[in-house]
Amino acid sequence: MEKITLKLEKITIPIKQILPAAIKDLGKDEYQTEIRLHPLLKWFWAAISTARADYKPYIIPKDLEQEIMTPRVHYFTDPIKYTPRDPIYNQLQINDAVCFPNLWSWAQMAICRITGSKEESIFLKDIKINQFFDAFRCVQNYFQIQSDSKPNETFYPTINMNYLRPSASSVVHPHFQVLNLPITPPLLALILQECKKYHQKYHHDFFNAYMEHERDGPRWVGEIGTGDDCISWVSPWAPLAGTDEVLFKSSSHSAFPLPERTWQNIAEGLHKIFIGYHELGVRSVNMIICSDIFNTENKSFRVFGMIWSRPLKNLDISDHGFAELGYKITLTFRAPEMVAETLRKHW
Repeated sequence: MEKITLKLEKITIPIKQILPAAIKDLGKDEYQTEIRLHPLLKWFWAAISTARADYKPYIIPKDLEQEIMTPRVHYFTDPIKYTPRDPIYNQLQINDAVCFPNLWSWAQMAICRITGSKEESIFLKDIKINQFFDAFRCVQNYFQIQSDSKPNETFYPTINMNYLRPSASSVVHPHFQVLNLPITPPLLALILQECKKYHQKYHHDFFNAYMEHERDGPRWVGEIGTGDDCISWVSPWAPLAGTDEVLFKSSSHSAFPLPERTWQNIAEGLHKIFIGYHELGVRSVNMIICSDIFNTENKSFRVFGMIWSRPLKNLDISDHGFAELGYKITLTFRAPEMVAETLRKHW
């Protein structure tokens, strides 16, 4: 295979501090922001502005923190008893993992509880590898049943996670939100489109080329597994979704279903990432895992996932404002190289 060297481009902007107090606090009269251009989506850029991390947020009182971490939906404590049955799959269960219909769906979707109530913790680092693995197997069973029930219809399966209220979750219990969509999500559609163009130009897929470019560099986190089941992890050059972002991808698979060994490797990697996130002070996250059309093959694309942190302590500001919502710009305060340095220690 011809090796393609990706060009990671950036623009450095010096920013003068205007307020004397700010200059005094920072100990310097200017800092720099990097605008990093995404290596596949050339129109997208992320702003890496590490000086903003010096901002000292409001620390919430303990009683309010307890309120944030209080469950809102009782059925998670006993989903077998309280949740509805789907007419096609009823409920699905593998050990602690239970898959059931979403009560307030905005798409064709289900919920999969990850942990059991007996050993449940509010910390992501405490979710066991086997609990993630069982949840992934349960979710894949859900997708397979949906596919078998409508053999003439195609769909894009995605696995998603909001954890704790800063991430838009209404419950404290760890769970996946599982979607099978008749059309591809907008950003995934763009990625699929650009991956096809990249493959036509270079005759291999972007994701593997990008991971080879980042391998053993300052943003590299690690790999788990070998061959087709290998999963690579990196803190990406230009984060697409938000702060402390981690990108992981499959070596060979472009769509679900995935072999159990691959899901096991993803589960092990998530466990390591969440231990590292805990060290960084991250408690609340969002995550997506994206597939091409269920049970298809695409030489230009690989199953991939993204994880990013959400604020918990700094409730006086949001991490999503006009830049993120209106312009789809990510403002990152911890450089990807620093995130990867912390996460690598847990590999």
